[in-house]
Amino acid sequence: MPDRARRGRSLVSGAAAIAAVLALAGCTVAPAAPHLGATASPTPTSAVLPPVIPNDPGLRSDASMTSCSSAKGGWRASGQIANSTGDARDYRLTVLFTSSKATVIGSGTATVHVRAGQKVPWSIRADFVPASPTLCVLSGVA
Repeated sequence: MPDRARRGRSLVSGAAAIAAVLALAGCTVAPAAPHLGATASPTPTSAVLPPVIPNDPGLRSDASMTSCSSAKGGWRASGQIANSTGDARDYRLTVLFTSSKATVIGSGTATVHVRAGQKVPWSIRADFVPASPTLCVLSGVA
């Protein structure tokens, strides 16, 4: 019986050792805290593009972009659209916000109603992590 008891204790000790190793294998170490004064800066990433960007080359001259600037949490593009026709119309504008290497990091659209012969301002704002610099591209006017 003493051999049987010894074997049982050895099995229990071995099982406990294996359980301890498996438990430790699942543990992770928390990342070290940044040094005082160090800050992490967000990195711009590419954005999901709209599946279709409506564009009518004949209407491009009706729209102008006069501003491309930062806005809280993202960026803003703005300008004017002039309707030189005799009828009121809705214009659909699409702006892509890009890095200097033409990576799209944000996009936005706006529909602007313009009466016949009128000129009205438009503005498109999008939330994203801006690049340095961020550029605005008026990619669609329809």
